[in-house]
Amino acid sequence: MGGNFQAVEPMTSADIERSARDIREFFGMGTKNVQMVNLVERILPEVLPDYDFFILPDDDMPGLAGITAISGEETIILSESTYIALCHNDREARFVAAHEFGHLILHSQQTPRLAKRTRNDSRVDPEWQADRFAELWLVPTEGVRKCRSARHVAAKYNVTDELAERRWLEVMIEGIQGELF
Repeated sequence: MGGNFQAVEPMTSADIERSARDIREFFGMGTKNVQMVNLVERILPEVLPDYDFFILPDDDMPGLAGITAISGEETIILSESTYIALCHNDREARFVAAHEFGHLILHSQQTPRLAKRTRNDSRVDPEWQADRFAELWLVPTEGVRKCRSARHVAAKYNVTDELAERRWLEVMIEGIQGELF
């Protein structure tokens, strides 16, 4: 697990959850299902003056579903196939868009630095942070608490079964630990 990567300021899962919850609160969303197309196309341009959203042909983004550029202007770029899937409310495309939104929210005020990859570097890994933001943004803890099962989570929040199962277990374990300790 060696090699270098672009590190950002360390964040715990709790820090990231707080950011996702604060943004949901700012938009007045509560625990509602996020309409990601509406967010990237309509809402973000209204609240972020330097925000841009682009769709590029898949050939111009080989191997990439989306990227976020943060250098003066905040830009989310999705591949054409990801955007089309997002418009059809595809669960994986929703995650990609939420992941890129996570970079925008968590990293727009940071300058990444080169770091050596170690086993304990997930808190400074921007990709881990953006993935975690996407999970917590799309599937808020308070909403999961109101669901009867992981299947209910997947249906309510239109996320993959794997993400729903992971969030369901996290929240249920957290609840049990809270009752025990």
